[in-house]
Amino acid sequence: MTGWFEVRKGGPGRRHYRLFCLLDYEAEGQDKPLLVVIDGRDKPFRTELSQADYAAVRALGEEYRKRNPRSIS
Repeated sequence: MTGWFEVRKGGPGRRHYRLFCLLDYEAEGQDKPLLVVIDGRDKPFRTELSQADYAAVRALGEEYRKRNPRSIS
């Protein structure tokens, strides 16, 4: 997933939490790049996210990038 950033955090009950982010340099009307959180996932300790999970995150990122000006809040 080139161009993506993954923020990882361990939580209670031995859960792992992930935020999938993009740096957006092409957003119209923005002076600086945006750090955009595209999706969040969690998983049990010592497991892996599935290829379907990663595909879903990529699809959300592609949908975000299709719109310019971006939908931001």
